[in-house]
Amino acid sequence: MIRGRAGIFCWAGLMALATPAGAEPLTADLLAPQLLADCEDKAPPFDRYAPPVAAAARSLIDIGVFAAEEFVDVRVGFCALQAAGGPVATASCGDGVILLDEKYARPDQALVLGATLAHEMKHHLQHREKKARFGAGYCEGARYAADKPSLEAEADAFGDAVGELFVSGRAVEIINACEEPVLVYLEPDDPVAVRGAAPRFQRIAAKSSAFAAERALTATVRFHARTMAARAAFVWQDRTSPHSRIVEGRSIRLREMRLSAAGREKGPFRLRLTCAPP
Repeated sequence: MIRGRAGIFCWAGLMALATPAGAEPLTADLLAPQLLADCEDKAPPFDRYAPPVAAAARSLIDIGVFAAEEFVDVRVGFCALQAAGGPVATASCGDGVILLDEKYARPDQALVLGATLAHEMKHHLQHREKKARFGAGYCEGARYAADKPSLEAEADAFGDAVGELFVSGRAVEIINACEEPVLVYLEPDDPVAVRGAAPRFQRIAAKSSAFAAERALTATVRFHARTMAARAAFVWQDRTSPHSRIVEGRSIRLREMRLSAAGREKGPFRLRLTCAPP
């Protein structure tokens, strides 16, 4: 691939390439240079992404795969890649531009767009790390040519894992660092499925952890927690919060917090409860 590009192939059977039966898509290097140049020139920066791309980027940020800052230097645009016989997406090694096939602008492609953008952003991070390590000439050198298969395999696995996150959500682990048990009520801001049972507290043993009943599509959660001490219980809450609930007969107000994820494409969001020192 002369111009230093990597294409994405499939994710969970949803990303079938729109090429004739038995035909293999061309790599982006083999497409007309003018097509790529025109698309790259039109690819907007982060603050002007097309609505479908902006929504996909926001979903990736919300679920903890990328930080917003990682998109700031990446231009992302649509291009008629498949109509020209090429791949569904491509990431430029040299100039930080991601091109997505124009089919992803359709509303019914939102889920696959998120996984595709994750795949190409993985390439962007790979390219950035390699250039920092081996110099600006990396993209045009033999080392990059030799690295392409492993880079592509890594990005494939990453995109697949992110796609699964969008379907199943990310688990929420509640870590009790206190010397006594805690009772916790927690609700994700964007749960994968709305709970059907009545709200209940979850008991977590001292110096232990447990997973919340619901998985989450965003890092923001609302919760109320208290130690189970007979007196002088330590309470996590926000008395000014507009979010109040009746849980097991007790009126509580919820504290809102944005959690960190244990890893980009895998691992839970983590809420750590630490009792104040005496």
